[in-house]
Amino acid sequence: MDISRLLRKRQLNVQEQNALAEHRIYLTARYWRENKLPRALFEYGKKQDLSWSQSIILQLEIDFPGMPSLIGTVLTDKGRFIDFELDTDETYEEVNSVDLWEDITDLQNFSTHNKGKGVGYGALALSVQSKLLGET
Repeated sequence: MDISRLLRKRQLNVQEQNALAEHRIYLTARYWRENKLPRALFEYGKKQDLSWSQSIILQLEIDFPGMPSLIGTVLTDKGRFIDFELDTDETYEEVNSVDLWEDITDLQNFSTHNKGKGVGYGALALSVQSKLLGET
């Protein structure tokens, strides 16, 4: 589906909304697979037995005002959704404190047929992970 065409439309149907949401997840995940993660996050994830080669970043905010240095969500190699908040040094090399490292998998919507909504976020994220891992 042509995403640029979807963005020009006024009202998107459910399938188009799902395609756009999946595309946004894909762009974020692909960006962080192609670009270096902050070292503090990379190393802390490894200490949590996370395999970065099989995991994807769903969201990563760096230096968001009023928040810890690194905040976001990762979909792990084991299919778990982890919200994190790590406070780091100014170069993002060392973790100063872990404010949050929480498994939020049970909060995800994995349904592929939600009435009026279509595919749930959890199902979309797993689909993106599968596609990205298939590309490597």
